[in-house]
Amino acid sequence: MDGELIPIVQKAATNHDVRSDVMIPNRYFLYLDILGFSDMVATPSRVLDLYQIMDCLHVYTHHAFQGFVFSDTLLIYNTVQPSDAHDRHYCVMYLAEFAQDLLYRLIGREYYFRAILTNGGFFHHRFKNLECFFGQALIDSYLHEKSLIGVGLFLDNRLLSENQNFPVQRHCDRYHYVFLTQDIQRASDYGQSGFPFPGRKLDSTGMTLPTYAQLVFLADVYRKATEHPEPKVRCKFQATWGFYSAKFPSLCNVLQKSGFDFRAVADADWDGARKCFEEELTSEFFRFRQKQPTKEHGRGSASL
Repeated sequence: MDGELIPIVQKAATNHDVRSDVMIPNRYFLYLDILGFSDMVATPSRVLDLYQIMDCLHVYTHHAFQGFVFSDTLLIYNTVQPSDAHDRHYCVMYLAEFAQDLLYRLIGREYYFRAILTNGGFFHHRFKNLECFFGQALIDSYLHEKSLIGVGLFLDNRLLSENQNFPVQRHCDRYHYVFLTQDIQRASDYGQSGFPFPGRKLDSTGMTLPTYAQLVFLADVYRKATEHPEPKVRCKFQATWGFYSAKFPSLCNVLQKSGFDFRAVADADWDGARKCFEEELTSEFFRFRQKQPTKEHGRGSASL
């Protein structure tokens, strides 16, 4: 938290007008909103499962960042001020990776988010009896996030030059969509000479399981883009599928034409990957559920 601001806060607390005494620090800021949360609260176990997953994120063990959750929103910001271009690249990379960490943990669990990575004023402080947080970065993110169409992470255009690790696609004048699924990128690259590519490229490097999981994510996006009964929800996934099909046209075309048979992508050990994936879904989480999910996520073919 803003420990370096405590003397300023203590001084301000003795004055009636604190505006001239408190300096709001500029932060790199991740604002992440869980989609469909208002419907989720009707099933408390679903909410508790989600909080349990979010409680395990890597951000809580990183010395240079602070993260906390209130209701359906996760906020993460840097606590160590960047001093040069390298530090600024570092902040953008790690904040994107924190969003990526959550995305990977949510695949197959029917949770989705929309997030903004930006930069601006943000103040966070724990008083004796309460915790306060405010700032222009929070206000802008709250207002802008609702207008973005899609699921996943959106990067403020002002930070494009500081993003060196993740491919992006233009969404609007203010934001670019960020592709967090790095194994989709790898599979697309492997298939440049044609699909299916040799499965040993995945099996021999331990990449079959993460690639399987991210293909499941794509399959879920496409299914919701074409089948979800709510037009507003369907529109979000249609936009997301549009981002992916524009960035990885050959891969998405192969998946779509094959009915999301992953064997059309590579002749890898998809059955082994599926088994590990399903074991992960049931081993660590869903602690609060009385009944395990029964939805199929593909048996080699991952058919929709």
